[in-house]
Amino acid sequence: MRSVLLATVIIVLFVSAATLARADNANLLDQARSLFAAGDYLPAADKARAQGSADGLALATQITCYYGRYLAPEEERLGLYEGAIEMAAAALELAPDNAFVRVQNAHALGRYSQAIGVVEAISEGLAGRVREQIDAALALEPDNALAHMLLANWHAAIINNSGFIGRMVYGADEDEVFTHYAEAIRLSPASPQIRIEFARAVLELDEDDNSALAREQLEAALALPTQTAFEEILRGEATALLNGLNGAE
Repeated sequence: MRSVLLATVIIVLFVSAATLARADNANLLDQARSLFAAGDYLPAADKARAQGSADGLALATQITCYYGRYLAPEEERLGLYEGAIEMAAAALELAPDNAFVRVQNAHALGRYSQAIGVVEAISEGLAGRVREQIDAALALEPDNALAHMLLANWHAAIINNSGFIGRMVYGADEDEVFTHYAEAIRLSPASPQIRIEFARAVLELDEDDNSALAREQLEAALALPTQTAFEEILRGEATALLNGLNGAE
């Protein structure tokens, strides 16, 4: 009887410890998201990374890339993106069938490509790696709005930086920019980020032809409420782009 009771106590303690560990991990992710919402990017990324799961590492990747893109000094960006690529790769080893992980791998590789120059990134084969991750994300989750946004940006970046060669080698297609942004907006109409990125992409393709569409998207972004520090940054970006369009008239 004593051995049975002892075994029962051990099982209860083990289950309780596992439950507490899961709760602690969830708390770390909640803390990371709260810090990110408040604008404390690097502490948020540290919390997410410390959580150790694929979702935590992918969230840390996302936050690091946002910090590098919008706030970090220029001389620090490349190192941040290299670190983001490493975290995203670690997340991918843990959960290759996680669409968010795939999206953040594409995100980190894309930011790194921008930092070294898209032409150089294409020559190093990064364009293919980015596309592979996006395609994998969409295969896992066809309604992933961010994956559609990234695929639209992939087509736009290839066309803008390598023109005819990019179209021939990678199959980049201007129509795909509009198709995938339309789908991203359909899936996530309240995302200011998607609308701003859409405006930026079409302006880079052809400002004269696409200025009205870009203005429409920027005005829609500015009409959305801001609830986080990141959304405040996006509002400032949308305002600057719209002012640039208005000044060009």
